[in-house]
Amino acid sequence: MFKLFTLLLFTTLYVNGQTKFTSSKSGYSFVFPEGWYKKEKIYNPDVEAKIIDGKGNSFVVTVMPNPTPEFKTASQMMKGLTNQELKEQFDGLHGETTILKRGVVYLDGVEFYYIFMYTPFEGRLKLLHKQYAAIYKNKIISIDACAIETFIDETTPVFALMLNTFRFN
Repeated sequence: MFKLFTLLLFTTLYVNGQTKFTSSKSGYSFVFPEGWYKKEKIYNPDVEAKIIDGKGNSFVVTVMPNPTPEFKTASQMMKGLTNQELKEQFDGLHGETTILKRGVVYLDGVEFYYIFMYTPFEGRLKLLHKQYAAIYKNKIISIDACAIETFIDETTPVFALMLNTFRFN
């Protein structure tokens, strides 16, 4: 109960000095707090939003065409994959991956499948990825809220703000 109260308090404190990001291309928006900013140079054309804090933490939204139109939800795409299969896929991209949690959450009434995992970072540090994926209007919307493990307490309320204000227009 105390953690929930603390999270709500921090989220409320972040309301002051916030900025709204709106995607004119894919029709979604979200709010991010002061101290975080939109990265202007993005080299991957599928990345529509990259919000960073200058410390290595980021909130990235990627939008791609859905290559498998037979799947109507991200859960349908993911339900057959085991944690071990996911780990092997992510190990190929990131190195030694630890899958922490998987499940479903709804953002603005749209089903998002999530995977929380640790991947290697510099030295002995790890990155916590809170990845969310949805199929919306035959596109795959992917969100990667990524924090260096030493900043998790600081980034948790920020990511909660961005996710809680994520809206489809």
